Amino acid sequence: MNNLISVITPAEKNEKYINTALESLKNQKYTNFEVLVLHSDIDALKRVVNDEYLDDDRYRFINTPADIYVGAARNIGIEEAKGDYIYFLDSDDYVSENILQLLHNNIGEFPIIRGRMKSTDFSTSFAIILPGTNEIKMYSDNRHDLLRTESAINYLISKKFIDSMNLRFSEQFKTYSDLTFMIPLMEEVEVIPYSYEAIYFRRRGNDPINNPSLRQSSLKQLAPDLFGVYNQLKTDDLSEEGQIYLDDKLLNFYRKRLVTEFKDDTTIDYYFAGLVESINKIDPDRLSNKDFILKNDVKAIQSNKINNFRKLSNFNHFLRDIKNGITSKKGRKELLYKRVFNNLDIKDNLVLFESFQGKAYSDSPKYIYEYMLKNKSNYKFVWVMNEPSKIPGNPETVKRFSLKYYYYLARAKYIVSNVRMPNKYIKREEQSYLQTWHGTPLKRLAGDMDNVHMPGTNAERYKKNFNHETNKWDYLIAPNQYSAEIFRRAFWFNNTMLPTGYPRNDILTNQNDEETISRLKRIKQIPTNKKVILYAPTWRDDEYFKVGKYKFNLKLDLHRLKEQFGDEYIVLLRMHYLVASNIDLTGLEDFAYDVSKYSDVSELYLMSDILITDYSSVFFDYANLKRPILFFTYDIKKYQGQLRGFYIDMETELPGPLLMNNDDIMNAIENIDEVTEKYKERYNEFYERFCSWDDGRSSEKVVEAVFEK
Repeated sequence: MNNLISVITPAEKNEKYINTALESLKNQKYTNFEVLVLHSDIDALKRVVNDEYLDDDRYRFINTPADIYVGAARNIGIEEAKGDYIYFLDSDDYVSENILQLLHNNIGEFPIIRGRMKSTDFSTSFAIILPGTNEIKMYSDNRHDLLRTESAINYLISKKFIDSMNLRFSEQFKTYSDLTFMIPLMEEVEVIPYSYEAIYFRRRGNDPINNPSLRQSSLKQLAPDLFGVYNQLKTDDLSEEGQIYLDDKLLNFYRKRLVTEFKDDTTIDYYFAGLVESINKIDPDRLSNKDFILKNDVKAIQSNKINNFRKLSNFNHFLRDIKNGITSKKGRKELLYKRVFNNLDIKDNLVLFESFQGKAYSDSPKYIYEYMLKNKSNYKFVWVMNEPSKIPGNPETVKRFSLKYYYYLARAKYIVSNVRMPNKYIKREEQSYLQTWHGTPLKRLAGDMDNVHMPGTNAERYKKNFNHETNKWDYLIAPNQYSAEIFRRAFWFNNTMLPTGYPRNDILTNQNDEETISRLKRIKQIPTNKKVILYAPTWRDDEYFKVGKYKFNLKLDLHRLKEQFGDEYIVLLRMHYLVASNIDLTGLEDFAYDVSKYSDVSELYLMSDILITDYSSVFFDYANLKRPILFFTYDIKKYQGQLRGFYIDMETELPGPLLMNNDDIMNAIENIDEVTEKYKERYNEFYERFCSWDDGRSSEKVVEAVFEK
């Protein structure tokens, strides 16, 4: 007999994913189901839902009150459900095509069955199930192990059983409300079958800042909710297994989440009362196998003496810092930075400059420094340089992550950087952090990125770390209005935006003359009697060897270029600073020059007559010169569709042609005057939109805005 299954799917704030969830249900081999889609604005939801679901009677769209939690929405679904079984599906997730069939066929006389969950970053995944491979495992004494994710999803549950127990989700708590439904259920059943091949794909949240999943909620949401749910469920009638589960849940939350926040008295004050109420209900036997520090913490909390707990917490943090500090040389430096240097007075006239993590004396920090060197002589300057470098004015230089680096990082009144600082950087209240950034964005940034394809991270971790960094910025430079609007949103930036243009572009206005260009070519030993093509491609987020080691496959045919244009042109190759590969220029001597390590890209712009790029933001700055720009976009479909996407329409807004192969490149260079004339009007529009703030006075305007008169 094919029983009716009611799939309950709250869809609030997950509108962009709902069609994927519904499609996974449409593809089910088991077809006797109804779907209850719950939302506070059904008319708005229906505008994004595919017509095939609107026309199918199995899909029911139910209005819910605004601003209710997911538990309350699920309760409405339970009341409205007509099925013999209930199944909860979150609307940003999706399921394998055989999931309902496997769960239905294997539930038998049991009131509940559970399937397997897999986390995913992707919009589609699939599972190949071979006949006879499905494994059913029975959970009895260990059935609470199925609640490791505290979730009610991917259980098929008898509706009659739910009604007989009058099971409902708590509507009081935003997070952990699933436990108020699942713990009583676990107490009532003795055995729960588990279907290994009934796979539920749980999407990892990709916007922990603007639209966090329940699991990504703030600690100020999670802690009171867990305390409340724990206090509600922790009764004398609870089984020993249930008691152990709840106690361990609370202790692990305290040890892994709360303790890390107890770094100042105000944080402890916020959580202490709720913590005392809950911790006092823990079975003392649960502490028998816990570590000494946790036992002492629990004892101090149970005493309800907040001053004693503050002292103990501060001492424990000190011990943890000592423990971390003695494990490595870097750890010892970080210990001194955190515990010693950050307690020294700020030096009001000290400025710390850093460009591209100490890799170069370059970019906007360079030009801000050189302006200050001439006009703000009462300051002391320190530059972060990983390699020895001759810098005008002979400032003190320190190597990144050296002991001196940490010393100046703690004591400098002003921090000037064009990329993110180390995660360990502690922004002191008296410090001013000027973030110059390093380009007008073409590719999506930080909070605007749906997926992250960089090694060693994922969208959630990447965005949380980025937001942790941007919260420290006091000032952020915007090169144009377009960037200012994107920066506000993508960087979650709420402090002072400086609408000044980029200091690094001052040179393009102030020194765009033959004398300067010839001098720069002689310094770099570049022929002064030939025109220069600058090739400056970006890096691809998904092309890497390992964390921190990126690769780049050179698609530009330099040998063909030399054969056809070698008498008239030379080529400068400028790879992105993240690209670590060596470029083989054998046979290209006196034609192709690797200038990837040349510190100042603005000087390369001045030396060049044509720019070839792809998705690098270099062309926004180069457009200040109003010289030809060619776009070698051989992988544009992959880059736009699968990696980071673009903010502007490359086909209609760029000041030059999109070229897909080397034949196109050769033809464009051969006919560069015609290309220039063809794109003249679009180039002028582009210049007005993106370059009009660069007036040669950006450094001056930034310094006057940030540094004390």
